[in-house]
Amino acid sequence: MRTFVDTNVFVYAVDQHDPAKQQRAREVLTSDPDNLVVSAQVLGEVYVTLTRKLPQPMAPAEARSVVMKIARTHVVPIDTQVVAAGLALTEGGRVSYWDALIVAAAGAAGCERLLTEDLTAGTVIGGVRVENPFEERRRLSETSAPYGRDPGPWSDGALVDALAAYEKACLDAGMRPNAVHSYWDYARRFLDWRTGEYRPRGAAPEGRPTPTEPVSAANLRLQATAYADAIRAAGREPATVDTYHRHAMFFVRWLAGEFHPGERLRKSGSTEA
Repeated sequence: MRTFVDTNVFVYAVDQHDPAKQQRAREVLTSDPDNLVVSAQVLGEVYVTLTRKLPQPMAPAEARSVVMKIARTHVVPIDTQVVAAGLALTEGGRVSYWDALIVAAAGAAGCERLLTEDLTAGTVIGGVRVENPFEERRRLSETSAPYGRDPGPWSDGALVDALAAYEKACLDAGMRPNAVHSYWDYARRFLDWRTGEYRPRGAAPEGRPTPTEPVSAANLRLQATAYADAIRAAGREPATVDTYHRHAMFFVRWLAGEFHPGERLRKSGSTEA
């Protein structure tokens, strides 16, 4: 079975801050290497992540060596047909453009599944089944949502209460106050966007962009993608879009019991700036 591997799997394979995920990523990459597929987009994203986004960024030459090793697998070029397929997927409203481009590349290569942590596991998009290679191990080793309430669905009011608990969880994890405020503020903006109380700078005026009924973690993941699309449409830089989306997803994953603030700090024995 041909398998498309997304950026995060390769990053976890070399990032030592999460040994469990590193081991799992390496197992995935060595189990059937002849049938692994990537795209030119993944190669670029791996390089940028390793050199700019890790707590301890990798030297450019070392990151380039990693990328060149990945390039020995089957690499799908991002041509006009792949871009057109990606545009068609993102216009359907299910995924952001950059995720849609990953799915489109997987489809173009004839892959039946896509291994990624960025999309909802179990869904089928463009004929490609999404699988999270880290999901089963995380469920076995991690606890449920740390503030001890049912895992949704959440009303708007319950999400506001959860945001306060999220802030406390960050503080209890030993994060510095400025980092705690950053995590809290990005999550707050996402929640305010959901209700129409926050509009990204440059975005057209609009009312509430999401339904008023209670939401599950799966609903919030899709809304976080729509949130990133709104920021992108407002003309913000890709790095800015990524930051807003990533921090919104930290909160959503925390709600689902999949993310623990300060986990890397506890493993490294440091304090987050």
